[in-house]
Parts: sequence; C-alpha cells; structure tokens
Amino acid sequence: MDSSFVLSIILIAFGILFIPFISRMIRVPVSVGEILYGMVIGKSLLRLVHESQWLGFLSSFGFLLLMFLSGLEVNFSRIKSLPLREKSVVILFPVITFTVATILGHLFGLSSIESIAVGVISVGVVVAVLRENRILNSKLGRITFLTGISGEIVSIAVLTVFSILFKFGFGVKSIVSFLEIVIYLLLARILLSVLRSIVWWYPNRMRFYFEKSPSEMGARLSLAVMFILSAAATTINVEPILGAFLAGLIFSSTFRDVEIVEEKLTGIGFGFLIPIFFMYVGIKFNPPGIDLGFVKLVFTVVAMSYVSKLLPSILLKFAGISLRDAVSSGFLLSAPLTLVVVTAEFGRSMGALSEYQESALIFAAVLMGIVSPIVFNNMRRG
Repeated sequence: MDSSFVLSIILIAFGILFIPFISRMIRVPVSVGEILYGMVIGKSLLRLVHESQWLGFLSSFGFLLLMFLSGLEVNFSRIKSLPLREKSVVILFPVITFTVATILGHLFGLSSIESIAVGVISVGVVVAVLRENRILNSKLGRITFLTGISGEIVSIAVLTVFSILFKFGFGVKSIVSFLEIVIYLLLARILLSVLRSIVWWYPNRMRFYFEKSPSEMGARLSLAVMFILSAAATTINVEPILGAFLAGLIFSSTFRDVEIVEEKLTGIGFGFLIPIFFMYVGIKFNPPGIDLGFVKLVFTVVAMSYVSKLLPSILLKFAGISLRDAVSSGFLLSAPLTLVVVTAEFGRSMGALSEYQESALIFAAVLMGIVSPIVFNNMRRG
C-alpha cells in the first residue's frame, strides 16, 4: 500500500478523533478547527495530504449529508407557533440582511455570488455556541436559533435562484426552470406523503423503518431519499447540494417523528463524513499571494457581513430581547461558516468565482467563525 495513502488515512483519522478536543481548548467551533487542521496538513503548509479521488468522494458525500441534515433541522411548526411579533422578526431578519448585503455589494463592486456569501445565514456555529452556553432553550437562544433557521431557508432559496439565473439569464428558460422546481417539490412531497400514509396504514410492518434495528432501515430510507431527490434535482438544473437540502426539508415536513433517523445520520455525519468535508476544504485551500488586494477583499467581506447582520439585529428587541442580547445575537449570526464555505465551493464549481475569490471567502468565513463566538461570549458575560 502506498505510504502517502497510509499517512493520509492516519492524519485524517487523527483529525476526526482529536480536533473536537483541540477546538474546545482553543475556543473555536469544531468546523473551524477542522478547516484549520486541513490547511496545516494540506497545500497551505505541510503538504502531507493531497487531493485524491477517495478523499474527494468522502468529502462530497459529507457535503450532501451536511445539506440534507440542514434541511432536516428545519421545523416550520416551531416558527408558525411563534407569536406574530416574534414570527415577523424571525422572517424579516434574513430579508433585511440580504437587502443590505446586495446594496453594499453593489456599492463596493462585489460580484453577485460574493454579495450572497456576505448575506448567507446558517445555524451550524450558532447551535454549537448556544449549546455550549446552555442557553439554546432560553428566549434568546430560541429566537436566535429560529432566526438562523429562517435565514438558512432564505439563503438556500437565494442560491437556487442565483444558480438558475447564472445558467440561463432572465428569460423563458429561467421561468421554465422555476416551474420545474415547483413541480419537483410538489411531486416529492406527494411521494413522501404516500410513504407516510403506508406507514400509518401498516404501522406494524413499517415501524422498523423508524426504530432502532440491526438493519438500520430508517437510516437506509433517509439516505435513499437524499440520493434520489438530489439526483432528481440535477435533471431540472438544480445543483445536487441544493437538492440534498430540499430533500431534508421535504422529509422533515412530511415525517414529524424523525428524531431517531436524525440521530443516526447525525452520528455518522458529524462523527465521520462531515469532518472530512471541512478538512478537505482546508486541504485544498491554496492561498494566493497575500497581497493588498486579497487582504482588502477579505476585510470587505468580513466588514459587510457584520454590518448586514448587526443592522437587522436591532429588530430582535421587538421580540422581547434586550438591546445588548440582540446585538450579541447579531454577532453570532454573523458566523455562517457552513454556508459561506458552501457558497464559495458552489460559486467555484459553477465558474462564478475564481480560485482567488474562493480563497478569500473561505478565509473570511474562518475568521468570522473564530471572532464571532468570542464576541458573543464576551457580550454575554459582560
């Protein structure tokens, strides 16, 4: 067996096992630690692990699973159950964020995909920090989490619209593509509703899909749904990663009791495949010459990201949160590491971003992933 292959396996296994402990010691989110570790062992520094087919496959699998689990986390019923004022704040926050990001992007000459990266919101880092502070079930934690969920839905919708307009421009093809997505969502929902009806009519025969069993049928079913819907999405010009998110979203909205399935997928996802995705992002990271232009682009993205989230954070006061907590929440929501990385990878694969721009976005995402939780924690303690 090739010695470099063996070394790669050992280093990846080391990262999977020890990076969570190291990240906790240096007080950075685990996903940030995994990207930094990938940079250390990859192109940026030691060059011990290189891009390869097997790592690329596992990374892509982890990428799809990450997006599927993100869709699975969406709980529309929790947002619907909010009082009208809180519901309005949760929904308006990402809308205002993207409006501000678009305006700032236009003023400072950023491309459309860079402006989207500035505005995206995700809950990965948010949930980790709220759990670490044991405030996920508090009012601040609940509103921040649901705002993140709402922002993630809007972010994926914006990325989907962008991907279609980037491919076809404004015209008949784009309209047809949007209609195909609507039909796709309706058909997927109908098929899963039929499956839910079968489970309801034959509970004894189908129960093993949603309970612990040696054959892990629940995990098999959900992974099958993820792959089928992701593959189907590609036939209507939707990127597979967006299809995986939509698959998770449809699955969670169709089947209410998915805790056991989610637990199984979360274990294999965040315990193995998703860390490989983040490490591979770091391994592939090829820093350009750190010139004034690169520093300026990173600073611009970081500054605009904070402005676009801190301005609408004032709205959280109307949800019954103090101004200090509202601003601290805005800082925490300014660490959308997962979706900034997704947007950078997405934009690069579509040809909408250069390697230089992709590197700047990933660097900015890592920087915000480190700074934002620290600011949030300090404001909470203060």
